[in-house]
Amino acid sequence: MLSGGEGRVVSIGPGEQLAKVLEYLRHGIVIYDRDERICLINHYVSRLFGIPELAVTIGSTLADYIDRVGEVVGWSEDRKATIMENHRNWAAEGLQRRFDHHFDDGTVFEITFHPHDDGGATLTFIDVTHERQLQRVSAAREDLARQAQAMLERVRQIAANTRLVALNARIEAARLGSQGHGFAVVADEVRNLSLETSDVLLEIGRINEASLRLT
Repeated sequence: MLSGGEGRVVSIGPGEQLAKVLEYLRHGIVIYDRDERICLINHYVSRLFGIPELAVTIGSTLADYIDRVGEVVGWSEDRKATIMENHRNWAAEGLQRRFDHHFDDGTVFEITFHPHDDGGATLTFIDVTHERQLQRVSAAREDLARQAQAMLERVRQIAANTRLVALNARIEAARLGSQGHGFAVVADEVRNLSLETSDVLLEIGRINEASLRLT
């Protein structure tokens, strides 16, 4: 039941109610029956694929739908036949499927196939191009962060070796006595620089780990 103008109540059937709800969903939906006849298709399908809204309507066949989409996106006849066969195989298996379909222009749709118990299926289409791009960027960022972490570890090892060299130099300077005073000063400076480097590396490592956690 829907409220009409001037307080009137308008009665509509379940099918019409479902159609109205589907018009407001932010993804494309195609429902076809066991005879592969389309029972419902919302306007987002034409928006997503760029086909005229009246090109495929209620009463059209699944083959009509695949043919019109194929014309827009450039599928060959063999490709259309393969997609049609996939639909029939999935319906026979009776299992839900969700997968990404990559188009030649870089667009990515997440397609979900919901088989019906009495035959036919519901297809949903969502444009996930932006989300998949973000996922690829995020994965690349994580990979770079891990590489940076490995490089930081190498620099930490170099800093530790530098401190060891500075310690040995300080011992040698002490053995030389007054003649090794200048050498001792340089050894102390090298050691101090190594310690400062370690502190900076520790802070960079913390920032890098925080960045990975945020990703």
